[in-house]
Amino acid sequence: MQTLTKMPHSGVDGGRFPRFTKVIAVADVVESVRLMEEDEAEFIRRWKLFVGFVLKRLPLDTGRMHRSLGDGLMIEFTDPQGCIRAALAMQGWFMEGNRGLPPEQQVHLRIGAHIGDFVADEYDIYGTDVNLAARIATLAGPGEIVISGALRERVRGELNAQLEDLGACHLKHVKLPVRAYRVGFTGPAPVMPAVGPTRATMRASVAVLPFETSDAPGGSGSLGQAAADEAVAALSRSDGLQVTSRLSTVALRQVRPSLDEIRRHLGSRYVLSGHAREIGGQLAVFAELTDTHSGHIVWADSFKGRLPDLLTGGTTFLATLAPSVNAAVMANEVDRAEGLPLPALEGYALLLTSIAVMHRLGRADLDRARLMLEHLAERDRRHPAAHAWLAHWHVLGVLQGWLGAEDALQPATAHIQSALQCDPQAPIVLCMAGHVALHLARDLRGAGEYFVQALGSRPDDPLAHLLQGELFAWRGQGQRARAACDAALRLMPPLALRYWYDAGAALACWADGALPQAVAAAEQSLRANRRFVPAYCTLAAAQFEIGDIQEARETLDRLQDAQPRFSVAGYLQRTPAQGLVASRLAKALQGAAAGA
Repeated sequence: MQTLTKMPHSGVDGGRFPRFTKVIAVADVVESVRLMEEDEAEFIRRWKLFVGFVLKRLPLDTGRMHRSLGDGLMIEFTDPQGCIRAALAMQGWFMEGNRGLPPEQQVHLRIGAHIGDFVADEYDIYGTDVNLAARIATLAGPGEIVISGALRERVRGELNAQLEDLGACHLKHVKLPVRAYRVGFTGPAPVMPAVGPTRATMRASVAVLPFETSDAPGGSGSLGQAAADEAVAALSRSDGLQVTSRLSTVALRQVRPSLDEIRRHLGSRYVLSGHAREIGGQLAVFAELTDTHSGHIVWADSFKGRLPDLLTGGTTFLATLAPSVNAAVMANEVDRAEGLPLPALEGYALLLTSIAVMHRLGRADLDRARLMLEHLAERDRRHPAAHAWLAHWHVLGVLQGWLGAEDALQPATAHIQSALQCDPQAPIVLCMAGHVALHLARDLRGAGEYFVQALGSRPDDPLAHLLQGELFAWRGQGQRARAACDAALRLMPPLALRYWYDAGAALACWADGALPQAVAAAEQSLRANRRFVPAYCTLAAAQFEIGDIQEARETLDRLQDAQPRFSVAGYLQRTPAQGLVASRLAKALQGAAAGA
């Protein structure tokens, strides 16, 4: 058995504190707060039984309890293999106890372990390696054990466990990546599947109530139900919204539930309600979206027209319903997030707010968005969205000229790898993987493959069409670029991102030689967001090629005012343009900068 050392160490003010080199293991219960709230007595009973088991087990594995916090443990071991044996036994204890219980009542432990130095006194243990052990524990999912590469190197002899190399992992507040390994029970599978409760949704929940109608006062007739059904169909196509099942809301058709009742029975943050009336073959629909917590109406709209238009989905009202509701929800969540600590926000609120704030493109906004996404990624390690948008954050930094592609590529790639591990088929993951491949790795073929996969998974994904359109434009395939970007705009992207889609359409038109259309789309993008560098550059290039040299020069001057660090040479170096497209863009932008 390998033993580890103890050395004297001089402390502050001449005191002497013992310094140890041992294995430090940190274990905590996943979702302990929820479990405690649901059945405090049962959770405490199981935890006390578990701690009793651990205390009996530790002497067999050279371990000693350092701390028990009511839902977590800190343990030290003198033998690395003893730590592995004990950790497996601890997970086995909970696995056995969870048998036969419904998922929401199961208790899952996550364990992280590291070997290093620490200082101890009569109260606690201290040191960088203690903090690192706690950070490594955050890499573990429910029912998992993760150890550092340093600890893996100390494990000698036969190990009755299975190891999976997680590679170099980035940990919060740790400067350099740490090599980590997942440890599991031996078995035939080379990779251990994730264990534990279903990952949280990252969508804001919306309940659509049957619309009131004049033929059924206080209730809902067929017209009102038809209006609600069409609204459900429109909203269900939105990535940012989770629409409550129609069967759940139909039960409320004969009553007028209060917002508290809707929130309590349906669990919805928002409710869409309204009324529909038919007068002489004409249809009048009014709808409003209400925050069930605050009671505030966050969006309302009305429509008047022919009755068949509603039933065929051909109305402007229905076409704009999803993006309008999405925009209202996003704006409401951004307002709600002001002044609240990050832990007080739900996952969907963090995600929606970070996306909206990020795309304001101010430096302070980008910093705030990154903090939100990093917090979300650490909170819910099984959901890919935070990692996918963090990868996009790095691409935005490069597009705006604040990051170099060589500096952004490694962290963006690490986030894409994490997102792919969570869900390799999610359209947002495939889109952002292609986004990173295109703009940071300059791998146009690889980017194209990701976009094809994304559209194969979801043919009506507007972001996939937009990014594929950008790829076609940089390849010089103008007609294909315009077709893809037109499809993206028809699919009604979120209003907070519309400037990005208009900029993509402008690039596609420029690539296709449709210069007046490129100018119009770029100007529309800049009216929505005056900070977006690519829109300025496409506008200036199109203006120069039309022959509006002075306007092109003024566009670059406006860009210089908005982004003082901008340079044409730097932008040309950042774009993925190749061949004739690169030459054409360089000629146009350099000519615009020279004013001739």
